[in-house]
Amino acid sequence: MEKEQLIRKWLDNELTESELQAFKNLEEYDQYTRISDTIKHLEIPTYHVDEQLEALHARIDTKKSKVISLKPFLRIAAVLVLFVGVYYAVSLRSTSTNHYTQIAQKETITLPDNSTVMLNAMSSISYDEDTWEAQRNVSLEGEAYFKVAKGTTFNVQTTNGTVTVLGTQFNIKNRDEYFDVVCYEGSVKVTTAAQEVILKAGDRFRESVLITGTTIANTPKSPSWNHNESSFEKTPLREVIAELERQYQVQVDVDEVFAQELYTGTFTHDNIDTVSYTHLTLPTKRIV
Repeated sequence: MEKEQLIRKWLDNELTESELQAFKNLEEYDQYTRISDTIKHLEIPTYHVDEQLEALHARIDTKKSKVISLKPFLRIAAVLVLFVGVYYAVSLRSTSTNHYTQIAQKETITLPDNSTVMLNAMSSISYDEDTWEAQRNVSLEGEAYFKVAKGTTFNVQTTNGTVTVLGTQFNIKNRDEYFDVVCYEGSVKVTTAAQEVILKAGDRFRESVLITGTTIANTPKSPSWNHNESSFEKTPLREVIAELERQYQVQVDVDEVFAQELYTGTFTHDNIDTVSYTHLTLPTKRIV
């Protein structure tokens, strides 16, 4: 769905749950909500029409005039013009390009330098086309697989850290506090608030821990989700369940004790009924 459609449905309070999540992924989401909150608290001054009319009659004295005050309506119009003006000013000020996916959706995007980004479900990226030649910067929320064309420094910025490359292939998973970077080709630099590490092909950086060597031996060219399969290696069950919910429109309840258990295995994105035949055992309660 186009950004304009999301904004229109948001203003009309008609967004579905998945559309609301997509709207929240927009880079301008905070600006839109601040404008809306500001307008809600604007008050139109009270204007006493009768009193003003009597005063006018007293000044005219002998003339019998019927006076209609337009000021209250002008004030309402001014508020509406203010909202529209601020809204479009915010829109025009931002030159960023945004892409996002919804539940069970994947999308491949070609960047201005012919680098490609494959977005996993419930993910988003944004970048500025106007400044792209000078700065190849991409903001990511969610998970994406990058094939970066050679050129100037390429930065992927996330809430958990920044990944810097010159030309390579790598996967980033940035979900809340879960941060996972896998290098498939070349090398990347991962910078977080606590440390800076260099990953070479086959290395992984997961939640502040560097794992080197044969991390991606079974998928040497790209992450498994590119092929409609999610694979996990000693991953907390809470993250496995979260990925299952992103690939299928389901909600899974799991006891917090089990959510911390480490899981190694896979599930496909094509048929949820096959999940029970993998090494993953779902909790008894599942809401479709």
